[in-house]
Parts: sequence; structure tokens; C-alpha cells
Amino acid sequence: MKEFPPNINPEIFTISGIIVGLILEDDYTADELNSIGNWLILVGQIVLTTAAQQQMINNRYQGNSGSRIKSNAHDHSQMNPVLGKKSDIDNLARRVSELENLLRNQNLNK
Repeated sequence: MKEFPPNINPEIFTISGIIVGLILEDDYTADELNSIGNWLILVGQIVLTTAAQQQMINNRYQGNSGSRIKSNAHDHSQMNPVLGKKSDIDNLARRVSELENLLRNQNLNK
């Protein structure tokens, strides 16, 4: 199976999966589809887990240790940066109101 998956355009490859899924759904009940879908997900998870482990081993063998990404996503002592100010929100609200009035006036003039 060295030639599977085939070297085809990624969008075509995705569309082929969509087509197979649509063909399958007409022939089975909801319970059967649920069982088949879960089985396919299990197969996918096994394939992905095996590939990830092999990729990690290959990277270590090639001396590519990768980057150590530090995240403070779970450190609740850190303050989230302020991305917007109250004046920005007030300005947007005012602009929306102006657009609503403009549209309302245009509808009245028709």
C-alpha cells in the first residue's frame, strides 16, 4: 500500500471523502451510521497516534528537538491584555446607530 493515499490534489482528496460519506449515509440507519462513524474515528485515531509517535522518533533521531513552547494559558495570575477600550466600543455603537438611521431614512424615502 505504498501508493495510498495517492498523490492527488488535497481538495480532491477531501471531496472524495465527502462523496464516500454521502454515499454511505443513504444505505444505513442512524444507529448503523453512528457505529460505522465511531469505528472510522477509532481507526483514524490509531493512525494519527502511530504517525505522531513515529514523527517524534524521527525528529529525535535527526537531532531536531523542536521548540519548547511555554504558555501561560492556565496561569490565572496573568492579566489578559486589554484589546479594546470603552471608547472604541462607544464609537462602534455610535456608528451602528448612524447606519441604522441612514437605512431607516432611505426606506422612508422609497
